[in-house]
Amino acid sequence: MTDVHIRDARVVTPDGVQRGEIVISDGAIDAVGPASSVPTPSEPDTVIDADGMVALPGAIDGHTHMHDDELFPDGIDFASQTASAVAGGVTTVIELPTQKPVTTPDAVRKKAETCAALAYVDFGLVAGNIQDPEINVAGIMDAGTADFKTFTADPYLASDESIARLMRRVGDAGGTVRVHCETQGLLDDARSTIASDEPEAYMDSRPLEAELDAISRAGYFAEYADCPLHVVHISSGSGTREADRFKSRANVPVTLETCPQYLAFSKADVAEKGPFLKVNPSLKSDTERERLWDAVQDGTIDLVATDHFPTYRDSRAAGWEDIWEPYAGLPGVETMVEFLASEGVHEDRISWPRLHELVCAAPARKAGIYPRKGSLQVGTDADVMLIRTEEYEVSAEDHTFVGGWTPYEGRHWNARVDTVIAGGEIVAKDHEVRSTAGRGQFLHRPL
Repeated sequence: MTDVHIRDARVVTPDGVQRGEIVISDGAIDAVGPASSVPTPSEPDTVIDADGMVALPGAIDGHTHMHDDELFPDGIDFASQTASAVAGGVTTVIELPTQKPVTTPDAVRKKAETCAALAYVDFGLVAGNIQDPEINVAGIMDAGTADFKTFTADPYLASDESIARLMRRVGDAGGTVRVHCETQGLLDDARSTIASDEPEAYMDSRPLEAELDAISRAGYFAEYADCPLHVVHISSGSGTREADRFKSRANVPVTLETCPQYLAFSKADVAEKGPFLKVNPSLKSDTERERLWDAVQDGTIDLVATDHFPTYRDSRAAGWEDIWEPYAGLPGVETMVEFLASEGVHEDRISWPRLHELVCAAPARKAGIYPRKGSLQVGTDADVMLIRTEEYEVSAEDHTFVGGWTPYEGRHWNARVDTVIAGGEIVAKDHEVRSTAGRGQFLHRPL
């Protein structure tokens, strides 16, 4: 019995866009291709006439902060945030620690169990925030993740020696180290020169040079330790070029991640949006933003993830009076695909296949779950999203996200996630979630 038959879609693959059909059976892709090559299934449960909508694999957000019962207030947890994810076409998330560290095998297992009961989407975990390199690397990998996160800045600043030793141990075990790259000494000095509580002051407290220095050092550490490196949330074109030096010369894989907020906004936008653009690393100049787009276009940036961090509108608005009060971080999992399709593809900055690479294939490969996720190959998980062309004004009122705000409020976009399928089931339609908490599964990723 066929679960779903999608007809007349513009199917995106790594090689291009082709008019065709997708047949889903038993939660997996059964057939995909031009109508002439796809046998017409008999009595499918659901037939979707895509009428030319774009079909992509469900997106993978490789960097989210969604669940921390010691930090997030009531209503913000893995259930509400993965519901927001699936509403925006994201069918898999990789969850990182926020305030509560995950640095032992038992902590990985406990978080996996907790999140599985709440998850609307499949998910993986990352171990962090690691300051002591003498952790049980092999045990953590056996518990389900080969990803380890450390920082060159507060509040989880690790010493150079600790980072180097962590990288040696993780590299020897076959894992990857993710690094938040800002040099704390430069941040401290910049902060010492600022007396203002205005939103613009926060941007000046985290200078570009702090990112550049830390990226360079992380690259050399990875070379020294023979450890794969993933540089998270690069905020500038210059930072990308700094990191790119190590992609070509290092003897281990080096992958580079940026986020939609660094492509959408610059320091110039802070006067209008204030604390609703408070993020670490901070936004940079418009010139750096354009250079970052160049790096997304030419393939220097490997993938886009959100660094999703949820807050309620009222708590964030307190930053108008004192920008140092609210936590830094932006919600973005529900808007990532629509932003990149609207301001990337439709503005001729990237192609549909490049979008496929940035939010589907590359993050799936980085997470060790490709081609099961991030592709529309026959036999893979039937995670599919359909995107329609529609002119609209972005409004938080139209989103599933419970925080009541989006930094993209008022922008005019023309790509809308229409239908989301996960495991062969229609789980969202026009940002209305149709599935339930607990349907998502933990992705055990020991290597």
